[in-house]
Amino acid sequence: MRKLVKLTTLSAALCSLFAIQARAGTVTISATGLSSSPIFVTSGLGSLTVGTELNIGYFYDTSALTSLISTYKAGVEGIGNTLAAAQTDAATKSGLLYSSTVGWLSNSSNFKSLPAAANTISQTGGAAGKFLFASSASRTVNGVSGTYAGATGTMDVTYANYGNSLPLWAWVATGSQITIVTDSTWVIPTSPTAGLTIGSAALSNGAFGTAVNSNEILLGSYVDYSSGSDLVAAASIAETYTVVPEPSTGALMMIGACGLVALRRFRKV
Repeated sequence: MRKLVKLTTLSAALCSLFAIQARAGTVTISATGLSSSPIFVTSGLGSLTVGTELNIGYFYDTSALTSLISTYKAGVEGIGNTLAAAQTDAATKSGLLYSSTVGWLSNSSNFKSLPAAANTISQTGGAAGKFLFASSASRTVNGVSGTYAGATGTMDVTYANYGNSLPLWAWVATGSQITIVTDSTWVIPTSPTAGLTIGSAALSNGAFGTAVNSNEILLGSYVDYSSGSDLVAAASIAETYTVVPEPSTGALMMIGACGLVALRRFRKV
């Protein structure tokens, strides 16, 4: 009987511990441009396409992330015997650089996604295991009204599956451009039921004209306006072109003639 009581007590304690660890907190996502918070846009300052994924999570190796960003920022060099050929070569290299960068960012060995392991995601027009820019709304940017895609909703997340006090990042890939941002307030809570907000408003850095924290906009640019919503623009890949002309027919004939003269001299010797 005593053994049964001990086992029952132990079982209850284990169940209680499991329940504590399994408790979840609510993560609120807000990237819509409301209240003059910045809007995620393309490098051309246009709206993102509805359905574009907003990736949220943490990177295991921040040194590797820094190196990846540096490589992306360095851009590519197109080489060809004409400007058109050099541009084609650069376009090919840009495509490869973009694909390899997104491949690294999305690899589960490098990045642990919150939405992918969320218990539930509450977002109109969303998708299972993903958080999307799922709706468009009118926003005023620098005095001009326009329609921009935004991401808003909540996730039910078990923080114990990730680790307390881990910093979080958000990144967006448009198909040819990438944005990577973070903020010091984006940290997994130590309390299993605490709320957490991942919002673009955290990327606003003071009044118009003040310096933007480069530790927040890791890849992309912050476009600051005196009125209306600011913008966080994606980074495109910089391209340079090097033209290496093919030798002309006359030059080839001259080289050939010089070779014949040299050959004759060699034979006489």
